[in-house]
Amino acid sequence: MTMHRSGRARRAGAGVLVALATMTMLTADTLAADAKTYSQLNLFGDAYDRVRRAYVEKVPDEMLVRSAINGLLAALDPESMFLTPEAYKDLAANKVRPYDGLGLELTMSEGVARVIAPIDGGPAAQAGLLTDDLIVDINGTPVYGLTLAETLEMLQGSPGTKVDIVAVRQGQDPFRLALTRVAVAEPAVTWRTRGGEGYVRIPYFTPNVTAQVTKAVQDLSAKLGDKFEGVVFDVRGTPGGSVEAAIQLADAFLRDGTIASVKGRAEGDSKTFTATPGDILNGKPMVVVINGGTAGPAEIFAGALKDRTRAIALGTTTFKKGSAQSLVPMGDLGYVQLTTGFYLTPKGTSIQEQGIEPETVVEPAQVILPEDRFPRRTEANLKAALDIPAGGMTAQQAEAAELDYQLARAFDLLHALALVRQFAAN
Repeated sequence: MTMHRSGRARRAGAGVLVALATMTMLTADTLAADAKTYSQLNLFGDAYDRVRRAYVEKVPDEMLVRSAINGLLAALDPESMFLTPEAYKDLAANKVRPYDGLGLELTMSEGVARVIAPIDGGPAAQAGLLTDDLIVDINGTPVYGLTLAETLEMLQGSPGTKVDIVAVRQGQDPFRLALTRVAVAEPAVTWRTRGGEGYVRIPYFTPNVTAQVTKAVQDLSAKLGDKFEGVVFDVRGTPGGSVEAAIQLADAFLRDGTIASVKGRAEGDSKTFTATPGDILNGKPMVVVINGGTAGPAEIFAGALKDRTRAIALGTTTFKKGSAQSLVPMGDLGYVQLTTGFYLTPKGTSIQEQGIEPETVVEPAQVILPEDRFPRRTEANLKAALDIPAGGMTAQQAEAAELDYQLARAFDLLHALALVRQFAAN
């Protein structure tokens, strides 16, 4: 949490500038040193006083001040916002989970809500919303001009209540969805095996994600034994969660060195996160599958493993959501959440600007087995051939039919890495 002390502000025009300058934490020295800034604040004070005296309806001063602060922050970026004392208290007590309601992670883009990704199993995912879909209307109210906080407030609500949205997808006509809000189950890590490879799906970076992944790795190791070759980690469409959890999980596979860093403008806003000894996979190969819905903490996780050559990233470029926020107390009025830095990968790549680019680019596609209309003649067609089991597809073919193309290529890559590691060991 970042703390600032406000100095004595000079009085401007209408007499309200003292409070405004104090709330924006501008010191007297700053105002005196920058005449242009002072002139602009004076203009703002005059406009504020004009609205207060002459607007067609009387508006409470508290509402005017909060609206002014919200407008100031909304003009910066979607993550910078004002929190009332009540909103901050609910946030600190985890009463408001960002994925509750429809199970969506959003950002604001060009005045409307842009879907980062839906949460696995939530109403939005079940309705078919996708990364980069735009939400332009909620319950008959246009989204254009709303802040991220206002948009989320309209989408969230008590379980069982309804919400109608209008969405736009590139290259398609707008479409309407009628959704029912739910208390989305906390997204949990899932795992399974394929041959000697493990598959771990991380749908969200919850505070206990490291414990869940550790348990998954232990279960995979116990089930596969000496056949255990490595793990494919799937963070496609993993849109958010705790940055601290992502750093902790990356640390579970890195023995030393940098995990990530934050580059800020002010003193104290820059920091570096360093790994501690230990690797829960004991050096076994890893592949991380990413796409445009991989955002925020998932980008930090994937970027750390890629840059430290601990895993190969496969898929498509991530969402590019890598800003760091600080909470600044504003006395009894509430808190300002302000973007104060950008997350960098160990090699210094700005996640906000470049995202995580995969070393192996694989576009999404579905594995479709060809229909065998004219079967090739084989030994099985010859007279007195040995009997073969009936049942159509082999186990591998049946599994391949269920896999998407990116995941199939990730398993192929992991198996190749395991073979290389085995040859090197021998």
